[in-house]
Amino acid sequence: MAGLADGRRPTKRPKAESGEEGPASIRTTTTIHSLGDDLLLAVFLRLPSLAALVRAALACRAWRRTVASSPAFRARFRATHGPPFLGLFFAPSAPAQAPNVPAFPSFVPSRPRDRDMAAAVRGGDFFLTSLQDRPHDEQQCWDIMEICGGHCLLMNWDDGLFAVLNPLTRRTEFVVDLSSAEFSDGACGQHHTVELNPRLICSDGHPKSFRLVVRASICSSDNTGEWEWSSLPWVDIPEPVRSDDTGCWLLNEGSMQANGSLYWVYEDRRYLLSLDAATMAFSAVQLPQCLRHCSSLDVGETKDGATCIVYAHQLNVGVLMHTKGDDGAAERWVMDRVVPLGKEVERVLRAPLRDGSVLMHMVDNPRQVFVLAVRDGYAYLATSHMFHDPQSPCWFLSLCLETMKLERLFRRTFDNLVQPYIMAWPPSLVGNYGRFAVEEAP
Repeated sequence: MAGLADGRRPTKRPKAESGEEGPASIRTTTTIHSLGDDLLLAVFLRLPSLAALVRAALACRAWRRTVASSPAFRARFRATHGPPFLGLFFAPSAPAQAPNVPAFPSFVPSRPRDRDMAAAVRGGDFFLTSLQDRPHDEQQCWDIMEICGGHCLLMNWDDGLFAVLNPLTRRTEFVVDLSSAEFSDGACGQHHTVELNPRLICSDGHPKSFRLVVRASICSSDNTGEWEWSSLPWVDIPEPVRSDDTGCWLLNEGSMQANGSLYWVYEDRRYLLSLDAATMAFSAVQLPQCLRHCSSLDVGETKDGATCIVYAHQLNVGVLMHTKGDDGAAERWVMDRVVPLGKEVERVLRAPLRDGSVLMHMVDNPRQVFVLAVRDGYAYLATSHMFHDPQSPCWFLSLCLETMKLERLFRRTFDNLVQPYIMAWPPSLVGNYGRFAVEEAP
């Protein structure tokens, strides 16, 4: 400490240093708990990912309530952050020589650079081990049918079971037995049933409420976990062209869901069948001619939430937008753009790896791409030769529909259904759910 001019040491600190006097604002201690909800949400909006937000919001009850009670903040956070893509689920393909070997979907993580997202993957049940806790599950095989709202819809074909599992929360929400009297009498006892792939409908506002669409029947589950079957009325649709003796006329293109509607495409790609989840009404819309010979397609949403179709033909990717007439009734699909991706695919596959090394003999000069899924403004693609060999590895890519920028994910073989897993807004940050929820007053 510096002394005085005559060599003596000061005996008292200046007023500005002591803090004993001065304006009240100087003497007041400000902490993060003193921030109002608006400022706190503004801070949370700057977090890098949804996983980081979950970690921060669950630090205390007050922060959880601030985030959970603001649907507007939820919408802003989704709009300013990319979809939290965690990886791809691959449907199992049991070897012919061992058909009784238990089979589960395999999961390949995206290996995100964000540490919180990587921790979410490590802490989740992406190996679906919780399904093995059920009695007599030693020899059971599960197929993944759809992923919706962070929940996986799985089916056990041998025992006729549906299960809804959330890998991040490690919870099996409910299991439906198709041999139950409720399903046999109330749903499948009709003479007119449309053979539809099973679909799962989730609700953002009610994370414990689910609806399972099987054929022309709905299985509804409320927040208490109870469920019941109900039947949809029979409707007239355009006559399909049946391609084989099995009577199959709908393509098994995986999950097609956007803006509260479920979609199924005719095998000849002449019509698209939709089910409005709000009204439970079916409708069929004729598809443009350009889709008749495409290799693959999927229905999803753009970043702005508009319904779209993304299709692939060789190395070209096209985007169609869903529109309605002035009367709001006439629906049609209009071509938005077609983008050749040949040079972009070659550039992305030859790009250096993170460690600076270059792929030398890993680029197989693909001749076409397949659209696997469209989610939250991104299309997930797979490369292939013109003559696809299931044993030949292909590249999995993501395509931003806003910028049409490609990103390389990983290389892997596949010969079955592929489903991207997008981290959904967790139930603990929606309303009064989760273990941090506030108990209602009696």
